[in-house]
Amino acid sequence: MTQTLPISWWDRAWHVAAYAALIAATGSAAVLLVTGNLDTGRSLWPDPNDFQVVGVWRMAAVLAHTAGSGVGHVCAVLAGLLAARWTRLKAGRTGVVTALGAGAGLGLVDLVSASWTATPLLRELASSPALMNSDGMVVIDPDLQHHGSVLAGMVLVFVAILIAAGLGFTVAHVRPLSKLVLILVSLALIPIAHFLVPVVLVSPSP
Repeated sequence: MTQTLPISWWDRAWHVAAYAALIAATGSAAVLLVTGNLDTGRSLWPDPNDFQVVGVWRMAAVLAHTAGSGVGHVCAVLAGLLAARWTRLKAGRTGVVTALGAGAGLGLVDLVSASWTATPLLRELASSPALMNSDGMVVIDPDLQHHGSVLAGMVLVFVAILIAAGLGFTVAHVRPLSKLVLILVSLALIPIAHFLVPVVLVSPSP
């Protein structure tokens, strides 16, 4: 049986403060990057025709609702490393559960913060002349239940952040060469999971 040892008050306070800083960084990045992501999504189709206006809105929506996810990804890797240190004296699967829980917390903070900031901007965009059809009719319902591709992009980002936290935890327990491979894999996930795949999900949407 593996013996567990008590964690000092200082260690407990330090770990909590470090995780709180990661939460703050993720939430702040999400809020600050919404506008830039919104503009990026719109710029991918600079002159949409009537059949593309919904796609333009969805492109902007998926990037806005997942704003800051790249920062969240990096913070999740750090949270995984933090979880490994926090649970180094604990037994069983506590470390994995802690790392995934930390990643889930960061993922929720990122998506909630981004969505809270993006929702009013996207509603305004949906009713703007730029996204009306040639007859001047509003063609977009900004309620996300009608835009499954946007929700799929959000789920993808959340899962990627969970994976990043798991990779961070794993990095703390493997040999140096394996550490390098895992870090490179994690870094490769940033553009793939947080930009390229959401764009692919949305692009075919009418």
